[in-house]
Amino acid sequence: MMLALYSFAAAGLLDEMSPADRHLETCKLAASDAADRADLTREVGVWKACLGEARRLGYTELESSLQAEVAVGGARVEAEPLRVAQPHRWATGVLSEAARWSTADFPSDVVRRTFRAWMTTDEGRAYVDPVRAVSVVWETAIDPRAEEVVRRFVEDAGLRWAAAGSPEADSTVFARLDRKVQGGAQSAQGQLQLVRTELVVARVRVKARDATLKGFTVSADAEAAEFAEAEDKALRVVADATAQRLLLRLLGELFAE
Repeated sequence: MMLALYSFAAAGLLDEMSPADRHLETCKLAASDAADRADLTREVGVWKACLGEARRLGYTELESSLQAEVAVGGARVEAEPLRVAQPHRWATGVLSEAARWSTADFPSDVVRRTFRAWMTTDEGRAYVDPVRAVSVVWETAIDPRAEEVVRRFVEDAGLRWAAAGSPEADSTVFARLDRKVQGGAQSAQGQLQLVRTELVVARVRVKARDATLKGFTVSADAEAAEFAEAEDKALRVVADATAQRLLLRLLGELFAE
């Protein structure tokens, strides 16, 4: 199978994962390689093969994520002839399909990449204007430095940031950020610091649509010799995943029938 060629790429890390997570990480490496080569056919083929293999191996927890990748991959292939000449039609063709999977956890950043490209067009910005500006109301106190990390990832997804309570906010996220520090493994440098970070989105309010979207929770563990390093690693993973899930929720509302 094609994926076997990539299994060596992160052997040390892969050995520490569960079989299902190891399979998904191998898939991501193979698909990323195809994307770097701008080989869309191969990239979509990787995800199809990954889905088939996950089903064969009984990794049911991966099925929704891989189905989402395959479905959006099919939309990308269909829309590809429009990408340069009609970028708005290209993006809506891809993202309207992604919106059907707005609660899925996409393994790749294909949705974010497509959305950012769409936001370089006047038509795209106008279409997304009712939901694009995001503010976060923190239900518990948050360190301004941590909020800035969340902000950077939200903006990197192609959304705009608005201050909490700002009339410019189109979508308001009600959230809290929790951290738990534990003793990690022993290393040559001594006891490692293990930090678990959890970002809980209770709900998302979309003003123009008079709609309240369901929330979600993202968590990550990170280990390092220094607490600050472990804390930063876990926060970045959580902020990245939160931004992508938020984008998907908003696309789901934007393209709702």
